[in-house]
Amino acid sequence: MELINDNSKNDMKTIYFRMAGAAVITAVMMASCSDVVDIPQHDPYASNGAPVIEAIYDAQDASATPQVITGGVLNQMIKIKGKNLSHVKSISFNGLEVDVRHAAYAESDFCNVTIPRKIPEEVTNKLIYTTEQGSVTMDFPVNIPNLQLDGLKNEFTLQGDKVQVMGDFFDLYGFSKDEETNTSKITIHNEAEGYSEVLPVDSITESYMGILIPKDAPDNSLITFEWDGMDGRKTKTIPYRMSDQLMFSSMDGDLGWWNDWLKSQLTWGGNSGDPKCLGYQFIRLQKNQDLSSSIIGSWSWNSTGMGCNWRWLDASANPEKYVLKFEVCTASSKPFYNYGDNGKAGSRNGGYMITLNGGATRNQWDPVSDGLNNTYGEWQTISLPLVDCLGGSVLPTEPDQWVSLEFVCQPNSNDDWQIDHSFGQFRIEPAEY
Repeated sequence: MELINDNSKNDMKTIYFRMAGAAVITAVMMASCSDVVDIPQHDPYASNGAPVIEAIYDAQDASATPQVITGGVLNQMIKIKGKNLSHVKSISFNGLEVDVRHAAYAESDFCNVTIPRKIPEEVTNKLIYTTEQGSVTMDFPVNIPNLQLDGLKNEFTLQGDKVQVMGDFFDLYGFSKDEETNTSKITIHNEAEGYSEVLPVDSITESYMGILIPKDAPDNSLITFEWDGMDGRKTKTIPYRMSDQLMFSSMDGDLGWWNDWLKSQLTWGGNSGDPKCLGYQFIRLQKNQDLSSSIIGSWSWNSTGMGCNWRWLDASANPEKYVLKFEVCTASSKPFYNYGDNGKAGSRNGGYMITLNGGATRNQWDPVSDGLNNTYGEWQTISLPLVDCLGGSVLPTEPDQWVSLEFVCQPNSNDDWQIDHSFGQFRIEPAEY
């Protein structure tokens, strides 16, 4: 008979108690499991029927109570609120389908989507939203902008140079560097010279278009743009280097008939820091009226006059159809001064006055309020309504009558000015060609 010692008895007791404990724990766990309540998880992409659109908002409206919108614009991101909007298959505005893989994100109760930046073949004013379980159509007009074409950034750009065409939406209306996709046409022409040349688009983005002026393009040419608009073929003509409309062929003889303030600041572009000469003498304004300092004192009155024999008799009869043009250039470190509320929000107060024929009301030129702060050393064309520049005066109705142009610089604040602003090519032109 085998004997079991006390140590073996103790080990068996330990094993027994461990097994009993494990059994109790297992029983407790099983009892606990039977009391667990299953909580269903929220599925943000669940859908149980056709899509329903309840409201549309601008996706950038982060306010606590965003405003409902009833229409949109090209390239706008909108937020569609509703039901069953997930699993989207297609979204279209005016028949233009969105790339839902890249330009839309949808869950059950909302969808963020960007309106395509394209011109539709037909304006239906309809938004069509389609998912795997159905489709919904609603009225949602999208504003389709017309092509905006203002002119050349610098109308006196030299032959052989590139120039920006001022405007917007060129890429939407068929202007392209790619000959296969380009449906527009740009022609520079001069009937008197028997000159005509089709110009390609040199560069283009959503916000910029540039062209290259041919080296043999004559002055006094016109540039005609053609494109397919929403209701047929459209054209617009703009001027290029209208040198035959210059008021002053030489500023040496026509400038400063009562003082020499600006005569000493005339240049052909050969001085250090001068902007590029555009073929004519120009004013580089850096000093005060007595030429003693580059500081133009606060509220100081600095003025001079220029003059010419008037030959624009149609402008005399119809001044509302004409403009005074010139080119301006600011050194990069010397932008135009910003007068804030003293500009268009209050009274026009840009510090420059340009007035024709002794007008009783001097014409304030306020470049900053017109959106021009700095030309960064490049020339830019300015166009002022002729009526504004007259200040109530009347132009001659007979040829070769003398007309003055008064030029005033007055810092209209408590701050002195340090400026480096250039002016050239003063001329009279039709507002439209």
